[in-house]
Amino acid sequence: MAKTVIIIGGGVGGMTVAHELAERGYLVHLYDARPTWGGKARSQPVPGSGSGGRMDLPGEHGFRFYPRFYTHVIDTMKRIPSPAGGHVVDQLRPTTESSIALVDRGTWYRFYRRAMTRPFEVIGALELFFQELDFDEQDIALFTAKILEFLTSSNERRFGQYEYMSWWEFLEGDLYSENFQRQLRAVPRTMVAMDPRRGSARTVGGISMQLILDFASTGVTNDRTMGGPTSEMWIDPWTTHLTSLGVNLHTGLTATGIDVAAGKISAVHLSDGSTVTGDHYVLSVPIDVAIGLITPAMGALDPALEKLRLANPDDLVSWMVGIQYFLYEDVPLVRGHTFYPDSPWALTTISQPQFWRDLGIFRTRYGAGDVGGVISVDVSDWDTPGVFITKPAKQCTPAEIAQEIWGQLKAALNGTAPGEETLTDAMLHSWHLDDDLDFSSGVPPQNNARLLVHPPGSYDVRPVAATQIPNLVIAADFVRTSTDLASMEGANEAARTAANAILDRDGSAAPRAQLWPLKEPEEFRYAKALDRWLFKHGRRHAFELLGIRNAARAAAWLRRLERLAGFARVDDWFDERFRVSRIARRILGLLGLT
Repeated sequence: MAKTVIIIGGGVGGMTVAHELAERGYLVHLYDARPTWGGKARSQPVPGSGSGGRMDLPGEHGFRFYPRFYTHVIDTMKRIPSPAGGHVVDQLRPTTESSIALVDRGTWYRFYRRAMTRPFEVIGALELFFQELDFDEQDIALFTAKILEFLTSSNERRFGQYEYMSWWEFLEGDLYSENFQRQLRAVPRTMVAMDPRRGSARTVGGISMQLILDFASTGVTNDRTMGGPTSEMWIDPWTTHLTSLGVNLHTGLTATGIDVAAGKISAVHLSDGSTVTGDHYVLSVPIDVAIGLITPAMGALDPALEKLRLANPDDLVSWMVGIQYFLYEDVPLVRGHTFYPDSPWALTTISQPQFWRDLGIFRTRYGAGDVGGVISVDVSDWDTPGVFITKPAKQCTPAEIAQEIWGQLKAALNGTAPGEETLTDAMLHSWHLDDDLDFSSGVPPQNNARLLVHPPGSYDVRPVAATQIPNLVIAADFVRTSTDLASMEGANEAARTAANAILDRDGSAAPRAQLWPLKEPEEFRYAKALDRWLFKHGRRHAFELLGIRNAARAAAWLRRLERLAGFARVDDWFDERFRVSRIARRILGLLGLT
């Protein structure tokens, strides 16, 4: 007889674990508080905006962004049939360029990929990224040195040292010019919604390395986006597929309590007054919601859950919220994402209909026939005063938020010369602000989709997927994973790990869900082995011992490391067993360690 699994939370994590377990013969019940599926990834159609047989205008929590290092989500998409034929993965579209737009200059620059054939050529990719932005050479030299310092650091140092410092502290952000400091503050927020002053160096650094390596990899694809509204392209076909696998979908039901008896979970109480029971229970909700659901009885069974229960969610989360501007005519901008590093609200945009061409002409499919384009914006800083409305976004009404963001976009994209206007007020049809912002009680709103931002030391309060409660697992983006990022990829990996834990506990013969660790260039393994030895013996990273913080010396040592990277044989560097070779002895001598 099939075992029953109760899953609380219908976002990417909950849907993924339902998918994996249903494929392996489990009877799955999936519950979500919202009336629709997909969590933060879902589309948010603008009610009543469609007419004449057209669908409502497509709003969303934020635009979809699928970097190269996303593997788990992509694998899931390969297994979901698409109504258009093939599978959902076929609905992804490559972006071939990106751009940076400066609000205070009214200028923007396009960037294309540069193929990287050797690992230390990541420096060249960074120079390409910064070449048009008029940064001081010493700033760039120091920053690239710090990037290479991170890439050559061992996991032991990252977990034992970098986890407990901010990315800003690691980068020594106060040593840069004010112009470059703005870039350092903004870029991590626009890409991964984390404040470099607040996010741990281990997490922000690890994901930043993946994004930099993405940009420097071979090929022409910067990243991928969806070829249409997310629910239409992905979530709706996914729920159809889950139903075909026998998953029971229950919307509009919130978990209000969890019972414990005989050392395990005995029942979950729902908002309609009902109680549900099963053989296994899966918690797949955001971290702040999870903290509210974990009871002292659960904490008594698992110290990791108790540590999480006692954590203050406000110390762990922040806001990354989206807004869409619907335009009378399409304005493609660039074929990819645009970053606004000097925007006080940390904006990122993408013009979407250019990627939706397979669906036909936008105005014939959506709205009332008078909308031809949509620019989707992610807003990652809600605590800094704006440019035109000098209040933080949290203190603004929806109309003020829309006005301020539109003003920042125009200031960055319209240029300074007459006739260079990319966006005008006459183009603007309407806008849609994320439904997860609740203004029913006024300003500030309640945000029902806050995001873990990985502050220093937060890894210590994050549990693993398989809790010590024998019938409870966690499938959410705050679980410890290789991805280590609050994202759909992190949620998907956590869900696969949770599904595997259930299979292990049942002694199932079914194949386990596949997992892929993040990868960095293999050529760095010798430098990481050296750093592992240094950290084990209480020494700082080699770059710090060499005084790499001095920009002039940094440039010289980068050239030296480039030459050292050319050695191919393991015994020419420092092998995984820490056997000291001729080259290694020279390095240790330079470091004063022999």
